[in-house]
Amino acid sequence: MHTDQHRCKRNTSATFCIYLWFLLSAVLFGCKPEEPKEIPVDRLTVGYSMDRETIHVGDPVELILTAYFPTNGTLELPELGREKEIVLLNRNWSTEPHTGGLSQSETRFSITSFRLGEHMVSTNTISCRVGDQTFTTHFPAIVLNVESVLTDSSSEIADIKPIHKLPGRIPNWIWVVLGTATTAFLIGLLSSKLWKHRKIIMPSTPPTPPHILAFKALDKLKGKGLLEKDECKPFYTELSLILRSYLEGRFNLNAPDETTEEIVTEMSKSPELSGTQRNILQEFMRQADMVKFAKGHPDRTTMESAFDTTKQFVNETKQAEGVAANKK
Repeated sequence: MHTDQHRCKRNTSATFCIYLWFLLSAVLFGCKPEEPKEIPVDRLTVGYSMDRETIHVGDPVELILTAYFPTNGTLELPELGREKEIVLLNRNWSTEPHTGGLSQSETRFSITSFRLGEHMVSTNTISCRVGDQTFTTHFPAIVLNVESVLTDSSSEIADIKPIHKLPGRIPNWIWVVLGTATTAFLIGLLSSKLWKHRKIIMPSTPPTPPHILAFKALDKLKGKGLLEKDECKPFYTELSLILRSYLEGRFNLNAPDETTEEIVTEMSKSPELSGTQRNILQEFMRQADMVKFAKGHPDRTTMESAFDTTKQFVNETKQAEGVAANKK
């Protein structure tokens, strides 16, 4: 009897020691916090989280897109929204500094869908421009599954039944005569009122082509004598404004409000410009910025060359009169 009790106490002590060893191991090793992953500083890193992937038609979904990029970079996200498949309800974003020379941008999208099935949220790319270098990465492969609220096939909406015509009591030809007479009366009444209140519309004068306005502005600038006075900053400022106004009228750009990089980027895609013309435009815009913002001071020969180059650019890229008339 005493031997059994002693053996039971010994087994209990062994069990307690094993349990204590597992507990200490869990505390020392199992609860060790996960070391943060190191984020590369020379590229664009993107992650996301979404509160749910399956919704009913019209239910909102919150999508959080987090991007890490160099602090001197500019992040560009694609626009979300694709007919009824992906509908953008709201978007908010914030950018704050991150460790290791990185910036962290968090964009919160509120999206929904009004079309059943599985839809990719976006297949475009996310880019980050750092000086002359551009980093790109694919938008995360996020699939939104849209289900119907109808759970029972017996609850499906039935098709519209065909219209049953009531038996007519009046012959159809009488309705035709009455309709024709009423239509003729209304047309005559409307014509008489319009004739009494008629207005003579004079043909409007066609707008002046952009290249004509540019040539007039260039002649006016040359007459101001800024070249002779060696006033390079006002000269380049006005010359740049003339070229921007011409680009706005000729190529439908919002050139007066855009930066030099934005103008050069948009014009580089234009099939109407040759490679030489694109280089001329890019070189002039950057030279004008150098004078206006970096306080450069070119000599008179350079200023005259900029004037002649601008006039040549307008003359080479002007729209033919027949083409302009057809577009109007």
